[in-house]
Amino acid sequence: MTPEPSPTPPRRRWLRLGAVALVFALGAAACGNDDDGSIAQSGETGATEQDTVATENDAPAPEIDFASSSGIDGEDPEFNLSALVWQGYWLSRDHFGPFVMASGAGIPFEPPMEMMQAAMSMVAQNPGDPVAIPTNLFPLQAVYASADPTLVNDPREFDPLDFEALRLDPAGFDETVRVRAQAETMLKESQWAHNFADPHFGAPDGDFGAQQRFMGQMVASLSVMQGQYAMANLATDSGLYADSDGTIDHTGNWVLLHAFADIASLTGGDVADGRYANPQAAPAFADATTMLLEALADREPETTDEAASAVRALAYVAATHDDLADVALERLATITDALAEMEVTTPAEQAAAVAGLVAAGAATGDQAHLDAADETLQALADDFDPTTGVFGSTDSYTVDDVAWVIGGLNSALQQGVEASRGQAGQMLLSFYEATLSLGGMQLSAPPGKDGAMAGEFEKDLPHENYYHPTTTPPPPMSGYLTVPAEEITLGADGWSVTSDRFVVAGAMHLANELNWLGPHLGSVPFPLRDAPAAEAPVTGAAEGEAVTVNAEDIAFDVERIEATAGEELTITFNNNDADVPHNIHVQAGSVDEKTDITPGQDTQTLRVTIDDPGSYTFICDVHPNMTGEVVVS
Repeated sequence: MTPEPSPTPPRRRWLRLGAVALVFALGAAACGNDDDGSIAQSGETGATEQDTVATENDAPAPEIDFASSSGIDGEDPEFNLSALVWQGYWLSRDHFGPFVMASGAGIPFEPPMEMMQAAMSMVAQNPGDPVAIPTNLFPLQAVYASADPTLVNDPREFDPLDFEALRLDPAGFDETVRVRAQAETMLKESQWAHNFADPHFGAPDGDFGAQQRFMGQMVASLSVMQGQYAMANLATDSGLYADSDGTIDHTGNWVLLHAFADIASLTGGDVADGRYANPQAAPAFADATTMLLEALADREPETTDEAASAVRALAYVAATHDDLADVALERLATITDALAEMEVTTPAEQAAAVAGLVAAGAATGDQAHLDAADETLQALADDFDPTTGVFGSTDSYTVDDVAWVIGGLNSALQQGVEASRGQAGQMLLSFYEATLSLGGMQLSAPPGKDGAMAGEFEKDLPHENYYHPTTTPPPPMSGYLTVPAEEITLGADGWSVTSDRFVVAGAMHLANELNWLGPHLGSVPFPLRDAPAAEAPVTGAAEGEAVTVNAEDIAFDVERIEATAGEELTITFNNNDADVPHNIHVQAGSVDEKTDITPGQDTQTLRVTIDDPGSYTFICDVHPNMTGEVVVS
């Protein structure tokens, strides 16, 4: 765990997910779930983490590293776990932006000019780093249930900052406002507000990142507006929230609780250096969190996806709201026990159970929850086909199915039983490539770092261009908004898109899971409660002195370097990971210096002179989890 970029109280220190691109030690054996399909708690079969029960077809799996490809039929040999983290980053970023700011698939509002000006003044205080506001914005205060994703216009005929290019046809809208679609979208925006507050996007008085910091202000404001719409239009006398047609979706209410808790934290100024503080909105969201928690007090989840959503929401409430923590953790314990006894049969149900159980284990420190998650992971592994990258029991996958499988496998990879993390990583890589790339779930390749809303300083980030051109046309977009399809199916002749409908709840759920794939920036699906504050190692660099930074076990041993403005900083970079490529890349405004990417063991020297005081970033270009700060004074 690494600390949040800006100081936060111990209870609100966010869990930064561990490296996806690790050298994984695969679990040597698998064990299935109970004969009745329930998720057995550790101990019910006599198995422990150290003494797992092998099945007939088990064989020791080979170790994998970040550079290994999936091995599925039709694979891209260059697509690996390191690439997956960054592709997930760019896909998540492009999934929601065009939708909530340009598509028209919802009820719009016109941001007051004073709000726009205030946002700009907060994030862009250097005339050399201006903000460009797109034209024909269509921000949504409520999102519709679904839409035809076919674009009305050809984006190639428009200026890149003219959002009219990304409109959808209103004739294809289902104008029902569904609680889960609203909530997943709000959570997507509030979590990306965390992202855009990361030092990766510079400082308000710096010379880069203003456009992205402005996007952070906009998505934070959108989450607030959408939450206020829900409070005004979807709340019922019971304290629960209903779809606009009167339907009560309990899973949607749990996700809404998660979103309310996050927005209350943002607007309360508790995170992201206080930049999203909103004294007018914060009390309303704190009250909404409390009241919805009370309304759900007696709710017993009926499905695994509802239970997993409940556990994630309650873990988040416990970590971000001191006054609600005890109640939230008590409810979490009850629901987790029920989740562990639920009958699960489909891969999506199993993966949702894994996600929920791992979330509970991470939030409470209860190893029994992690052991139960691991047993369910082994049932998934028993059904997994390494040739196709999907599961033998299921041919068709909805966007929610894909989201839960990615989320469950990612949870097991990041925080599950250590011996099974490599196994989870291999399944995650294969399933992701099979469904999103080969399967056509991703309808259109987004521009990513080549898009108009990406900054010049992002051009050196890893790209998401690991698509298979025969199934996912590269930019310019192939007539679709950059969103996932509703359903794909694997048949005798290969994959087909059986419904290209843009279903907002599932699409935004997938966007969230993709954002949570790696530790690139600042958002996470659930924080750890009462996590101890870790002191970052500091290496000073006075004039004439050298700094040594080591890469070992896919991590830098130094998290902060102190340098003097205008003085040459000499970094001796030792890659101590045998056969694992690393580099060190310093990004400091106009200064952009890096060593070569070379496998360990190797030593290189990097000399950098930074003239302007401030806080900057160093990173390994291969492993996005490996980051640190250069403080220049």
